[in-house]
Amino acid sequence: MLTRISLCVAAIMASCLSVPAYAEQKLDLFYNSAGNKEKTLGFQVLQLAIEKSGKPYVLKPSPTGYSSNAGMVDAIANGAEIDIAWVNAAKAVSAKLLSVPFPIDRGLGGYRLFLIDGARQNEFSKVKTLSDLSKFIALQGTGWADVDVLRKSGLTVRTGPQKNLYRMTLGQRGDYFARGVNEALNEQAKQVADVPGLAVEKTLVLQYPSASIFYVSKSRPELRDDLLRGLEIAWKDGSFEEVFLSNPDIKLAFDKGDLKTRTIIKIPNPNLPDDILAMDAKYWFDPQK
Repeated sequence: MLTRISLCVAAIMASCLSVPAYAEQKLDLFYNSAGNKEKTLGFQVLQLAIEKSGKPYVLKPSPTGYSSNAGMVDAIANGAEIDIAWVNAAKAVSAKLLSVPFPIDRGLGGYRLFLIDGARQNEFSKVKTLSDLSKFIALQGTGWADVDVLRKSGLTVRTGPQKNLYRMTLGQRGDYFARGVNEALNEQAKQVADVPGLAVEKTLVLQYPSASIFYVSKSRPELRDDLLRGLEIAWKDGSFEEVFLSNPDIKLAFDKGDLKTRTIIKIPNPNLPDDILAMDAKYWFDPQK
């Protein structure tokens, strides 16, 4: 006859065996708590990737918020309580972190529309080539990665604080402020009251390879593999496209960006890592399709 203690032990063991092993192993995944990250496309795609990965990751805001991408990248590299970032792919970041080679934004961020003085639209309508564009002065924020990309293609760039650049397009201190498609559309609407005449240029798009991707610590290759597997599954079953097209910024870019009708001027991006350039072509957005 089993003693009372034996019965208790048997009950406890049976209870433990009835619970799936992974139920006790929720894996916290900390993301940058600064800003409204939950409203971004990156966060939405991250949720989807985790769901499709089949692993019990739980997203949590980091105890410390990071106001700059550089600070966030260093924190992940140095083992702080933050596990993942979604930023534009760059060689400098890939030197410190492990990339998940899948373009969250399908490379749409590399399509740049121009904020200009609307009275000068006729001048820009005559631009057809990079050589034509090189006669104009580009405006960019101080320290932005885009500055190097534009200059290495022979474009003249003048820099300054972002808040000043909109008015500079009308003050003969610069000719165009290149912005992502949704950025240009949103910012023109917000700034035109203070900068009368500010307009989105109608005929051109400057394009260079660029992709927003996930980065994790180099000590977490299994996390990289889980996320990549989840993203690939989401691509194949159509759930990635559903999330992508339902994002307000993406919808704005497609609805009002007129990307199919614009003259595309392509330039290289010397800052893009080789593994990102080598991603399957099907993942990259093509406005001509």
